[in-house]
Amino acid sequence: MEKVLAVLLSVSTISCPLAADPLLVRGADGSYLPILAEEWRSAKNGVYVKVKKGIDFGMLKDRLVEKFPEQTIEIRNEQIFFASIEEDAFLHLLAGVDVGVAFQQTPLSVLREKKELPDGIFVPLEQRAQKTSGEFVEAEVVSLSFSGIDGLVKAEVVVKTPPASGEFAKLKGPIKVKAFFKMKKKKVDVEDESNQRKSDLLIVQPKSLLHLRLEKKDTDETYLVSEARLKKY
Repeated sequence: MEKVLAVLLSVSTISCPLAADPLLVRGADGSYLPILAEEWRSAKNGVYVKVKKGIDFGMLKDRLVEKFPEQTIEIRNEQIFFASIEEDAFLHLLAGVDVGVAFQQTPLSVLREKKELPDGIFVPLEQRAQKTSGEFVEAEVVSLSFSGIDGLVKAEVVVKTPPASGEFAKLKGPIKVKAFFKMKKKKVDVEDESNQRKSDLLIVQPKSLLHLRLEKKDTDETYLVSEARLKKY
């Protein structure tokens, strides 16, 4: 369906695999992106979900039944069927929920399949792992807001681990951060390389762990982020 990729953003490779994944996530601007799901469609009696290849949808169905015992969930035509639920309620129910099944691909590779993003834009995973440890702060998200008018993300985070060196080497505890995104037709411009480097900010939620490159501390006591990499959703 068209709304599945209404927000065009790219998700950077993460430095370690997620223990388990959600069916879908909600972006900061309110649009929904598939992770374990390939796509979903509403019907007059419920919602059908087609899952990504390589996922045991029988096991996935069992995990979903455990998570949502009051929701009727069945396998129909090799799809997961959520009975007697409207699409909006389905999205609200499933967004960001760890369903106990892991997807072997990274979120980046999932979205590349949909958007055909050029590989050359992104730093290889092994190089990222080496660079992340010394140049980035590791922080846990407390809260986040996104303005689609000026493309501004504001977040409150708690710094767990500072960079190994540099002006922020002693940074610890709660701080406020921000990042500016170039907008195109009221959506984040997926072709902008600066946007791609920090796009993980758009899909985080409270308790998410991020690696952040901080550029400077502004006069408003907020730290400017130039790069963000999701470690744990």
